Amino acid sequence: MATMSRIADEILFTHIEVAIAIASEATLVGLGADDPRTQRNARVDLARHLVERMQGLEIESEGNASRNSQPTLFPGDLSPMG
Repeated sequence: MATMSRIADEILFTHIEVAIAIASEATLVGLGADDPRTQRNARVDLARHLVERMQGLEIESEGNASRNSQPTLFPGDLSPMG
């Protein structure tokens, strides 16, 4: 199993916060629903949304990091990481 480098908490927090902020309203409303099935479906939708948004994130160790800064996950929303 490959070892993943740690992402700074603030960077990860910001990316997750933006992803949640742009999640569909139906998903966010579903999280507070009374029906457990609706809540679960909303959690699955949110997790799927987060995975899609995080696919652009490349985790590299310091020894393998390129000299270029890493592109942002949300172009236009944040400055480049690195």
